[in-house]
Amino acid sequence: MTTRSDIKPNDRGWRRLGYTCRCGWVDWGHALPGSALALKKQLDAERSAEPSLRHLDVRLNGKPAFVLSYGQEMGRGPIRVSTHRHWIVAKGLSDQQSEEVGLGIFMSASHTFETMQGSFPFSIVSGSSSFSVEDLVSNLIGFYSAFRGVSQDSMRRICGEVSVEASDQVWGEHTPQGLQTHRNRDYKPILFPCSGCENADTSFPQELTALKAATPGFLYVAPQTRFIPGMLANAAVPLDFDSLGRMTPGFKR
Repeated sequence: MTTRSDIKPNDRGWRRLGYTCRCGWVDWGHALPGSALALKKQLDAERSAEPSLRHLDVRLNGKPAFVLSYGQEMGRGPIRVSTHRHWIVAKGLSDQQSEEVGLGIFMSASHTFETMQGSFPFSIVSGSSSFSVEDLVSNLIGFYSAFRGVSQDSMRRICGEVSVEASDQVWGEHTPQGLQTHRNRDYKPILFPCSGCENADTSFPQELTALKAATPGFLYVAPQTRFIPGMLANAAVPLDFDSLGRMTPGFKR
């Protein structure tokens, strides 16, 4: 959870939190591309990050597919919680289809994570930051940074980040009790009046709306069991998944 002090640059000059004219509040820690890059790497390679899943004969609606593992996690001290799960993805996707599947998986994982974060007992770790005003937009920026190769400095310019002083003023005037006092379940930002945005473009950047998330069922699906049972994975039993994520072990080729 971010605090007002995150607006100021650290010793290396990096600002974790800033207000932007086009993307609202952005947590640039959440906007780092590492999580989305892990997802992209599996999609590009058509193979799971888990070695034990790479040898599986998997089908989606009877057609060749592969398994990837992806989710989001948080932790404080020794306590960590995760929404990681398996996903079944069709092989042979075009570049655009792969990006749209990636966005679908990423958005689903983000919503699952935020929902879990706000539920007991996970809220003990996270406080009350579930679906905080900056969360989903920041995640989306991280996704496009990874899948489109856009640097964080460029994203800051695209979103129109304002100065430390202007950001601090927005906090003081509109979110004095913290960003979690405003909830946002959408990937479009909530904008606040800002002295640094006078006469500036406040439209949501087209760079962050270039893709439409694929609908699960045809190109990818989440297994109903969340994880493929280890006994089936270890035995290399052929698996076929339908559009609802239901699994049929030992299908005939």
